[in-house]
Parts: sequence; structure tokens; C-alpha cells
Amino acid sequence: MGQVVDALATKRATTCNGYSALCSRQYSNVTFIGTHDSYAVGSTSSYGANQDLNVTQQLDSGVRALQIQGHDTSSSGSASGISLCHTSCSILNGGTLEKYLGAVTDWVKQNPNDVISIFIANNDNLPVTQWDKGFDSAGLKSYTYSIGSDSLAKKNWPTLQDMISKNQRVVVYMDYKSDISQVKYIHPEFKNVWENAYDQTELPFNCTADRINGTPDEMMYLNNHFLDKTQNVLGQSYSAPNVDQLDSTNSVNTILSNTNRCARKTGYYPSFLLVDFFNKGNGTVFQAAAKMNGVTYKATEIPSASANDSNQEMNSRALALDPLKSLALLCALVLTVFIQTM
Repeated sequence: MGQVVDALATKRATTCNGYSALCSRQYSNVTFIGTHDSYAVGSTSSYGANQDLNVTQQLDSGVRALQIQGHDTSSSGSASGISLCHTSCSILNGGTLEKYLGAVTDWVKQNPNDVISIFIANNDNLPVTQWDKGFDSAGLKSYTYSIGSDSLAKKNWPTLQDMISKNQRVVVYMDYKSDISQVKYIHPEFKNVWENAYDQTELPFNCTADRINGTPDEMMYLNNHFLDKTQNVLGQSYSAPNVDQLDSTNSVNTILSNTNRCARKTGYYPSFLLVDFFNKGNGTVFQAAAKMNGVTYKATEIPSASANDSNQEMNSRALALDPLKSLALLCALVLTVFIQTM
């Protein structure tokens, strides 16, 4: 399927990702706020939830990078046979890949002056062609950008304006099993973007490259800016978002303290900053990004979690409130941990 080029996209944008100053900026020289486990929607008291607003609300609020985790669910009846689940689909099932990407496609169509990125955690090591089916079925493939090779040096990425003018506004990365000879737009993440360690339980956040397949100075950088805490269930421990510290973790001061400290070591700000429950702080994560991007922050309305009536949230709340479902969930969690340690 060829790239979609419509009348709106071929006009020169007056703003790019909300700011005119970013139009001439290279994609690799912009800091984008991203949502960790963006599909895992529920209340802060729900098992397995990392966000409490759905993906459309995330994008409407200013999120421009989405991290997802996929698992093989061939029985789902979807074209890809992939569902977005947190560790195990018994813990939290965010629905099929196609349903999620369909919502993203609708948003991309309605916002022709915005560039977004999607990071895929391919936990089941599924073939890249299986993921391609989901993107194609949802209509998002037509808006993707391809660098044409495994990697592209940070200095060589196009500007946001270039990507918007060509209507190639969705950049996709996958941690494992990408193969551009089969699917050219799903790029190997760790040849283009390095990450610091995740599952951190205390401040300050680590600034060291944790997963990388290249030279850090030539790559973009994803900062995992979310705190976890260890919880024990039936004698087994697992990591969950530290919701008690969200106001502090997502504050402007904490984010800038972290990124400025890392910038002194790396020489540059992160291209992507992943957070849990991005709306906690009512826009503070976007204020911090504006500071890093050198633009004056423009406030956008962020809906309250109570306004979100998505199926994912209702399902997650049911798990938190129904003792029988909670017991079944805990058993599934213990089984998952047991299998992973075998």
C-alpha cells in the first residue's frame, strides 16, 4: 500500500507538534513525552494499569510517543492475532492490536501537523510480519516513516516539517525481531534509540545506556522516567507503578533535575521520556518537555480519569473490586512469575 498524501499534509505546516519553532527541528532533536504501557488503562488502584486515560485522550493531551507490549492471542480473531497485555493477558488485556491502532489511526488522520512514535515490546518474539498485519488492517501503515535501513545516525533524521509534508508521520520501533527486509517501517529500536534501565525503585534515575546496539553518541535516547515498587502476592514479588510518588515523579522539578543531570553526562536531552499516569500533575510532564525543547509551554486541557469510560478501564476496575477476579488474577500472576523463572 502506498503512502497517503492528502491536501492538508502537502501544505506547509504553521505549527508542528503544537509549536511553530519545532517545524525546522530534526525529529531526533525534539523531546517527546511518551506513555509507558499506553494500552494498560485503569485506575491507579488496578492491577497491571500504567495509565488512566485511553490512547485517544493521551494523544489529545499532548503525548507523542506510545509504548505497547504485545502477546500472541491467535484465538482473538484479529488479523494479527496479537493482543496488548501487561506481562500476561490474564493480568490485563488491553484488547487487540488492531483496535488500539485503529484509534491511533483516527487521531493521526485528524491531526495532520503532528508526528508520533510507537515503541513495540515484542515479548513473545513474534515475527515482524505478524505485527505488520495489525498496522495494515488498522490503516496506520500508510502513515509510517521508513529510514530505508537498519539505522540512521541522529544527525541525519529529517525535520518534523519534512515528515509532515510527506504525511509520513508515524515512526515505529521494535525491541526484538524487526527485519526491514520484510517490513521496512518497523525499525530495530536499539540500533536507533538507546534506553536507560527500567524498573527503577528509587531516585535518581539511571543515565547509563542499558539496552543498545550501536554508539550512544550517534543515537537517540529514551529515558524511562517511572518509579516502580515491589509488591508481594502469595509469596511472589512483582513490580508495579509507585503511585504514591506520582506527583513528585511527574513534577517539572524532578523531570528537569533528572534530564539535566543526564544531559551533563550525555551531552543532550532525551528524545523520548516515558512516564506512568502522565496526567498526574495536570500537564507538568509537558511543561518539562517544553523547557527541554526551548519553547514556551502551551497548556492543553487534560481530562480527568473519571471521564474515561473505556472498556479497558472498566475491566481493570472490576479486577480491583471483585474478590474472585482478583484471586484469579493473583494466581495468573504467580503462574507467570513461575514460568519466567524456570
